[in-house]
Amino acid sequence: MTDKLHVQIALVGGSPTPVYQGIVHIKPRQVILACSRQTRLLADSIKEQLQLFAAEELAGGYTDKDVFIYELSDNDLSKMYDIAETIVSSLSPEVQLSLNLTSGMKLWSLIFDEVFSSQRPDCLRFTIGQDGTLFNLTDKTFGEKVAFDMYAQFKLLGHHLDASTPLQEYTEEDEKVLNKVWSINKTGTGFKYFAFHSITAKFLETYQKANQNILMRKDFGVTSNKPDSDLSWVAETRTFECRLGYSAYTFSSEHVEHIVLNTGWFEYYVAHLVGKIYQKEKVWLNCLFKDVNNQAKNEIDIIADMGSRLLFVECKTQVYESTDVDKFRTAVRNYGGLGSIPLFVTLLEMKDLAREKCVDSKITTFYINNPAYKSETEVVEALRVLLKDLAQKWNV
Repeated sequence: MTDKLHVQIALVGGSPTPVYQGIVHIKPRQVILACSRQTRLLADSIKEQLQLFAAEELAGGYTDKDVFIYELSDNDLSKMYDIAETIVSSLSPEVQLSLNLTSGMKLWSLIFDEVFSSQRPDCLRFTIGQDGTLFNLTDKTFGEKVAFDMYAQFKLLGHHLDASTPLQEYTEEDEKVLNKVWSINKTGTGFKYFAFHSITAKFLETYQKANQNILMRKDFGVTSNKPDSDLSWVAETRTFECRLGYSAYTFSSEHVEHIVLNTGWFEYYVAHLVGKIYQKEKVWLNCLFKDVNNQAKNEIDIIADMGSRLLFVECKTQVYESTDVDKFRTAVRNYGGLGSIPLFVTLLEMKDLAREKCVDSKITTFYINNPAYKSETEVVEALRVLLKDLAQKWNV
């Protein structure tokens, strides 16, 4: 352990996460953020988030005197060199240095690497891969994985996750409800599927009109003749009684309304699959982001912590309109940044137009009822392989 003052210089590009990760991982006493005019707001956001970061080694966190910001030129080569040389010459030879080259323009990285390697060969020059592994450019070795904080990630991008439901909060009773509902809907076709979809949609629409400010606190019921079905709710016991033709079902659990209504059963089923890959405590459903007026702005069906970045999942039984793809793409960019992985999961295979839109938007698709999968185990394994492959490709 050295007593030297440690200063870390970090280039700030479109993705602030690896910048923040490098600082939190190495814990320098002072930080210099080199950004452009376009990424100045991200640099300010990193500085603000660092001031909230507390660690024993830092005696409570960073202050304004510990984090400095330099604006770099985007296109003037001589000015880029001038800034790099100004920074390195301003630092005493006694100061311990580290340089994070992960973010920022490639030209910046080349210039800073050249200046610091020649004038301060003792400087730890490093990058952080998409898998979260630190690569030491000074001695060409891989280090350990850096920590990843999902909530800090959102704050760095200027957002706040206002509400979510951790997968681990779902109970055994919830799983029993899921199994019953899944048995009705797993084919995506047939009388029971369409009857269930129709009666739950009618229930939700009718209930909301009758009880606009009351969320599932009153007994209620609806009936439909096309197709023949009915659905009733008993608030005290949190129970749905459902009839689809000649078949009757009872659903009762802590999260039953989220599972039964608004195709929540499919979101929960997909989260259940993802939870077998990334563990339940790293998977969240119904992730709500609000606007400045505290109104719901966007809801992401599922977000999973992959260990070094976030997986955003949109769930729909079927996709006919390409606008669904556009909305999802925008949400991932806004809330996940450049390093997050978007995945669109459907029950049935996507229609051609929507699938082509996903390809154009660089959104990966996966559908559950692929005839190649003979069991849930095979579905989970196929999803595991897909996500591992995505991580490797993004790492490149």
